[in-house]
Amino acid sequence: MIRTLYRHRSGTQLMDLPGDQLLAAVQDKQARLWIDMQQPTDAEAKLVLEEAFHFHPLSIEDTLSDVHTPKMDDYGRYLYLVLHAISMGDERMDIHTKELDVFVGANFLITVHEQPMLVIDAFWNEEHHQSKGLARGPVHLLYELMDKQIDTYIPLIDRFEERLEELGDLIFANGKQNEKALLNDILTAKSSALRMRRILRPQSDIMEKLAWNEYGVIPHDARIYFQDVYDHLFRLSELADSMRDLAGSTIETHLTLVNNR
Repeated sequence: MIRTLYRHRSGTQLMDLPGDQLLAAVQDKQARLWIDMQQPTDAEAKLVLEEAFHFHPLSIEDTLSDVHTPKMDDYGRYLYLVLHAISMGDERMDIHTKELDVFVGANFLITVHEQPMLVIDAFWNEEHHQSKGLARGPVHLLYELMDKQIDTYIPLIDRFEERLEELGDLIFANGKQNEKALLNDILTAKSSALRMRRILRPQSDIMEKLAWNEYGVIPHDARIYFQDVYDHLFRLSELADSMRDLAGSTIETHLTLVNNR
């Protein structure tokens, strides 16, 4: 599925351009364009990534292949980013991720994902882009997407910490909890904390690069926004480290108590 949001230099906005108009819109370097592709077909991917934008084959291959860790590649006229949204499963604290591939250039933003993403849908309306989003440029829209995503990380970390505290209390409730099940829950928590850190830290590194390094498509005055995102992501990755350490300590305490019973 392809959906488009096109903003003419006059301020006029159009949504969901048909294929021929989309190709024409790409040629308008004074306009701004956001293309969102969810589970694109081979034909849709070829239309946008190859025929319309002529992206490098490596970035196209990465977009259409299996899950990657977060990263950023500089192709000169555009940046290619692999980002991840994080959600938590049941009370056992299983971590689920959704990959978001992003192409950002001077006048375009392309987002590609297999599953629906709330952070994308939150900005998919014409009203927002009258004064924000595309009105301020594709790079600013990328910042807004990242900032919105951070808002989902914070309650997740809080919930994670609360659950670890609950597990810590349970290990002292002798006979009230199946010891094997409890250990499995704690091990899952530790594994999830490590996985969370492996997602947050590389994304933090990406935002640090956008804040401090020179990239042709990133306006100088946009860097401060990515510095703000970097600060938040770095703190969250540090918290994920703390959660991993706490889970490890909880495991040690549990095993000590089991051996002493």
